[in-house]
Amino acid sequence: TQITQKTNYYDAVIAGAGPAGSAAARVLAKPGFKILLLEEHSRIGVPLHCSGLVTPRTLDEAGFGNNLVLNRITGAHIHAASGTNLTIGGKETQALVIDRVELDQMLAKEAQDYGADLRLNTKLVSIERHKGELRIRTQKNGIDNIINTKLLIGADGAHSRVARYMGLSEPVERVVGLGGEGILPHTDKDNVNVFVGNAFSPGWFAWTIPLGNGRTRIGIGTSIGMKPSEGLARLFETFPEHFKGWKPSRWTGGTIPLWSRRDIVADNVMLVGDAAAQVKPTSGGGIYPGLVGGRLAAQVAIEALSKNDLSNNTLKLYPKLWNDSFGKEFKKGSDLRHVFRTLEDRDFERLIQLFGRPRLLQTINKYGDIDFPGRMFTRLTSLAPILWMFVRTPLRYTPLWK
Repeated sequence: TQITQKTNYYDAVIAGAGPAGSAAARVLAKPGFKILLLEEHSRIGVPLHCSGLVTPRTLDEAGFGNNLVLNRITGAHIHAASGTNLTIGGKETQALVIDRVELDQMLAKEAQDYGADLRLNTKLVSIERHKGELRIRTQKNGIDNIINTKLLIGADGAHSRVARYMGLSEPVERVVGLGGEGILPHTDKDNVNVFVGNAFSPGWFAWTIPLGNGRTRIGIGTSIGMKPSEGLARLFETFPEHFKGWKPSRWTGGTIPLWSRRDIVADNVMLVGDAAAQVKPTSGGGIYPGLVGGRLAAQVAIEALSKNDLSNNTLKLYPKLWNDSFGKEFKKGSDLRHVFRTLEDRDFERLIQLFGRPRLLQTINKYGDIDFPGRMFTRLTSLAPILWMFVRTPLRYTPLWK
C-alpha cells in the first residue's frame, strides 16, 4: 500500500457509522468539536444485518418521525416444534418495523449536518498510543492515511477492531444469524411469528416479520454448534405450510454479541453499540440500547474533551450511566438467557401452554415490552410461583401443574 505523508487531527474519531456511532458523532459535532466518522462500506447501512423491529421509543431516541415506519405490529404468534402455539398482543401497536438502512443514513446525515466529516470505504488498520493521544492508520483504495486524535470511539460491530486493538474484553457469547427478505404468501401483516426448537435453532429462535405490501423478513439464529443455513432448512421442514411459497430477494448474515459484564472504556477509548455488546440477551435487539449508548458516550466525551482529560477514570462515567438505564434489565435478561439455553423442546411446549393460561396471558399482553421484558417476567413469577422453580431447576423435572 501507498502511505500518505499527510497527518490529520481530530478531537474524536468514530469507527463505524451504524446507529450507535452516528448517534455519538452528531452529539459530539453539535457543540463544535472536530469529528471524523469512518465507515468501511461504500454505502451507509448496507449490507443490512438487522430485522428492523423496534419500539416507538427507538424513534424517539433517534429523533425521527414515523416516515421510517414500514409496518406496525400488534402481537406475535409463538410456535413450538410440536405445533403448539400461542398468540400474544392485541389491537394496540407493540412494535414498529422500520427501514433500517434509512435510519442509518439519516443519523449519519445529521452528524454531517452538525459538522462531522464522513469517510466511506475506509478501514481502520492500526492504532498506536503517542504522547497521551492515539495515532490511527486508516486505509482507502490501497492508500494509507495517518490520523491523530484524543479519543477513539469504537462503533465497529460484533468483531470490533477497536476492542481487539485496545485489549478490551470480548463478549461472552455470540449468536450467529441468517436473515432474508422476500415474498411469503398468506402472511399475517399484524403479527410477527417466533419459532422455538432445538432441532432447527439450538440456543436461539427463528422469526418472520411482515413488512407490509406482501413482503416479509425471515431470520434464524443458532448458538450451539449448528450453522444457520442448516437450521433454516430444518425450520422449513418443521413448518412446511408456514413457509410454503417463500421467494427470497436477498440474504444476509451476521453475528449478535449478547450482553455480558465487560470493560467498554480505556484511556482515550470508548465502545458503543454492538462493539460494546449493548445487545439484549433475550432477543438480540441492539438498536435502542446502542442509540442510548452512543448518546451517553458522547455526552461524557464532551466533558472529557473540555477538560482535556481522556483517562479511563474520567470516561468510566459512561458505562455507569448506561448501566443506570439498562443494567438491571440486562442482568435479568442474562439470567433468562441462561435458563433458555437449558430448555428442551418439550419444555418449550409446556411453557407455551402455561403462558396461555388466562391470568398469565393477560399479564403478558398488558406489560409486554420488547425493550424491557424483565419487568414482565417479574410480574409473571408473582402470579405463577412455579416459574421460580423453573428458574432454579431444570424444567423437565418440574411439573408445571397438577
